[in-house]
Amino acid sequence: MIEGADLFDVAVVVVRWFGGVKLGTGGLSRAYRETGTETLKRAEIIDHYLYDRVTVNAPFDRISDVYRLVSPPDVVLVKENFGDTNEFAFDVRQSKRDEFVKSLAARRLTLR
Repeated sequence: MIEGADLFDVAVVVVRWFGGVKLGTGGLSRAYRETGTETLKRAEIIDHYLYDRVTVNAPFDRISDVYRLVSPPDVVLVKENFGDTNEFAFDVRQSKRDEFVKSLAARRLTLR
């Protein structure tokens, strides 16, 4: 039922208190399956992403390139410091990190 709902890193727990009625192996299995399926139908599915923090240095003439990297929810700008070296901190989804680093190289921006 979890795979059918296209979910991962999730668990469904069904608890049955014995009430004197014996369901048998097939009946018990069916009761668990139907309860789990109905629970997943009614549940609010929330996406949760794992991020890596990536810090990027950029000169003033490349700041517009830095802002073009922002692409929520995959790449989120979380901090910016301006000074002799302009530093930008991004939270990048772990599954998109390699792609993000390649895009930095293509823009000639450097990781800190």
